[in-house]
Amino acid sequence: MIRIELDINSDRPNPRWRLAPGDEAQLHGLIAAAPRSAAGSIENTSAYRGFVAQLSDEEVLRVQRGVIEIARGDQRSYRIDTDRAVERWLLATGRGSLESSDYQTAVAALWD
Repeated sequence: MIRIELDINSDRPNPRWRLAPGDEAQLHGLIAAAPRSAAGSIENTSAYRGFVAQLSDEEVLRVQRGVIEIARGDQRSYRIDTDRAVERWLLATGRGSLESSDYQTAVAALWD
């Protein structure tokens, strides 16, 4: 199962949850449909720092501010998260696992 983490600067550990099997397939579909990009930039300069998904033992996904970064060891590839659809979808999957303040911080960042 894919584990999702909301990377957020707060007094608590980052919230985590697991995707349901049907959601895993949908996440892979969203990633595959996202346009490829030659490069990208993931920032950690605000309270909201995006989402991290452990896709497999070797593969980690980071999604932030319209950038999708897929790390396989030292290799990085990038895709464009058009309209931040993947970020918003990930937020929706974790709604029941998130403290209200964390959810509101993510909402404010995603719809700014």
